[in-house]
Amino acid sequence: MTRPTLQDIYRARDLLAGYMSPTPLHHYPGLDAILGSETYVKHENHTKLGAFKIRGSLNIMSLLSPEQKERGVVLASSGNFGQGMAYAGRIFEARVIVVLPENPNPSKMEAIKAFGAEVVLSDTVYDSDPAAIREIVQQQGCQYVSDSTDSRFMAGSGTIMLEILEQLPDVDVVIFPVGGGGLASAVSIVGKGLKPDTEVIGVCSAQAASPYLSWKKGEPVESPMNTFAEGIGVRVTEEVPFRIMSELMDDFVAVDDDEIRQAMALMLEKTHNLAEGAGATPLAAALKLKERLRGKKVALIQSGGNASIEELKASLGAMR
Repeated sequence: MTRPTLQDIYRARDLLAGYMSPTPLHHYPGLDAILGSETYVKHENHTKLGAFKIRGSLNIMSLLSPEQKERGVVLASSGNFGQGMAYAGRIFEARVIVVLPENPNPSKMEAIKAFGAEVVLSDTVYDSDPAAIREIVQQQGCQYVSDSTDSRFMAGSGTIMLEILEQLPDVDVVIFPVGGGGLASAVSIVGKGLKPDTEVIGVCSAQAASPYLSWKKGEPVESPMNTFAEGIGVRVTEEVPFRIMSELMDDFVAVDDDEIRQAMALMLEKTHNLAEGAGATPLAAALKLKERLRGKKVALIQSGGNASIEELKASLGAMR
């Protein structure tokens, strides 16, 4: 797949306007006091499904032909992308097969099934070329869709950055989570395309460091995936998002899982919003970079709020 253009992203925004409103960008003085910056949170946890992936999912589904919708799509997901595609499949009357990890987040799996999607469990979900996906494509003729490399997904995700630039035109820094790299690529394309002086900074878990190590080394690197933050759990970085991130991202930060848990608790305390692990990583990165961010206008993309009860308990236990 190729990267989306700004025109693709504007088209996606027009499409999404029929299905969702822009998510809020709220300013939090409580975070200002801790970080020393003027801190805003882009609340993708306020979408219908509690995560940003509804955007790219709706855009993908809107561009499928009637025959493609009938044959169906198949995708690998830790949960949120699966929910997004399942929801979009219901809206556009398309078959959706979601391949989840063998021990999935139960609430996410229930939501996927509730929207009518088929679920397959596999231990290859976090691989770059999941065996379960290959088998379904070969046997059933479904189209494989990805939240890492599909330009249609990236175009939908890029609408987040369009909204940030409209809501806060003089934003200095935008920080976002990086897993497969679809969101990171989209935010960077819009940010550098429309306001080049805005810093775009990615963050991942040190326990799933492939994107960070790849960005640092200058080539895709495979790395163990041991993070609890399932939304950014990857073992290998794909070529397409790697190229975009390498070209456009200003900086990249890796944070430990304990720092992510502490950021989840802090987000709950200071913004009264529940962030899942991936959604809390921008705050964890901002805490690490606070001297550099001092005095700047900073937008943190809270990518989702679909944390399990167990994750929430662990984050509260990590409060200092």
